[in-house]
Amino acid sequence: MNDNLFLNPKKWFSKPRLICGLMTGTSVDSIDSVLASFSVDIFGKHQFSLIEQYKSEIPDKITKLIHKIIKSNSSISELSFVNSELSRLYSLSIKSILKSAKLSNFDLDAVGIHGQTVWHEPEIIMEHDSISKGHTLQLGSASYLANLINVPVVGDFRSADIALGGQGAPLIPIFDFNFFSSNSENIIMLNIGGMANITFIPANAGENDVIAFDTGPGNVLIDTFMQKYLNQPYDDLGFHARKGKIIEPVFDVLKKNEFVHKSPPKSTGRELFNEDYISSIINWTGLDKFDYNDFICTLSEFTAWSIYINIKKHTKSGGKLIVSGGGSQNLFIIDRIKTYLPEFDLYLTDDFGVPYDAKEALCFAYLAWRTLGRLHGNIPSATGAERKAILGVIAIP
Repeated sequence: MNDNLFLNPKKWFSKPRLICGLMTGTSVDSIDSVLASFSVDIFGKHQFSLIEQYKSEIPDKITKLIHKIIKSNSSISELSFVNSELSRLYSLSIKSILKSAKLSNFDLDAVGIHGQTVWHEPEIIMEHDSISKGHTLQLGSASYLANLINVPVVGDFRSADIALGGQGAPLIPIFDFNFFSSNSENIIMLNIGGMANITFIPANAGENDVIAFDTGPGNVLIDTFMQKYLNQPYDDLGFHARKGKIIEPVFDVLKKNEFVHKSPPKSTGRELFNEDYISSIINWTGLDKFDYNDFICTLSEFTAWSIYINIKKHTKSGGKLIVSGGGSQNLFIIDRIKTYLPEFDLYLTDDFGVPYDAKEALCFAYLAWRTLGRLHGNIPSATGAERKAILGVIAIP
């Protein structure tokens, strides 16, 4: 990227810009990368073209260290190591996707990285009669990466929103609003990743009409259970859930979860929904022995139900429900959502040209493009922030 273009919106938006977006989620097993071109048409409408998609594995050693950090069992040295090592892995992913697209870093205008969330606590905390705002931490250094690949990098997207009293999440709604809104019908964008979140865009909505929030767990409890008890990374296609039946006492306890019933804005993560949470449910219900398939079925039903109850409480009925994320491939969860919400027409983002496993990386490429053009990246009606803000930290090599 030319120095004289830096943060000059008129020049930045004067032609299409090639951006690489990278996403690592709560599964902590892979890096999703996309190459996309973003531009503005003569009417001021934003456009994108997805050029390439790439997935690379995170080494098991790093995955284990990240889980150790999330559980607050790591040293400062380990945290620092992972911060740098993730940056190096991001650089390898960028080089791989550029090679796949037959491009080089000289063709790339910028990179947007979400980073690896190891802690997300957005609520205002009362301690010793003082009030402190929430905090969040995503590992992966924008500066380290920018100097490895010699391309400007935008990262740390969530901190600005939290500083303004917001949740720092979800940040996907700005993408959803610009590329999926409709003049004639309600749109709900549902992402089922580790956590599940929705963006509700009423028919003919303005940006301030958009609401978005986490509904509760997506795949995280299912994956955690699968890994601990069956030594499998996830329930492929919902196979185990479809073989099981709901354990009603467990489901009854799950349905009382406070976060699920909380009003938006709200966001959550592994700080709440984790292995300890599963163990507490098992202990609470007094189930010493249980069928694994039944427990997986119950956790999967909870994901579908928590999505349903939040849509019912906080959105309008009817319209399109467009699903992305790894959970969109879980046939049990999708079937249950269809049963709970028959008034919606259900689609995958793939039906609109966005692969289900590329959307989040694409969104962070878009956020980087917006930041470098001095455009805000948050929607306060979704995050609860005091105002709109240009998101992220820009690192120049």
